[in-house]
Amino acid sequence: MLENLRPPSSKPACKVRTLLESLSEADAEILEAAVMDSAKWKVSTLSNELRKAGLIISEKPITSHRARQCSCWKI
Repeated sequence: MLENLRPPSSKPACKVRTLLESLSEADAEILEAAVMDSAKWKVSTLSNELRKAGLIISEKPITSHRARQCSCWKI
């Protein structure tokens, strides 16, 4: 049953990057600016507003991306 069990080949993609890639160029620029702007956007507020717009992303990936601790900053 588990004969094909293998460790993942790489780290999972950043959920912020995955979301950015699914948006139009204009929307991706707006989202990237909002994610990186901690002065204007609290993480929880941004997550809630994105959810209202139909984009589901939790606080943790936003926090990791903002702190440059996700896979985006290692590629």
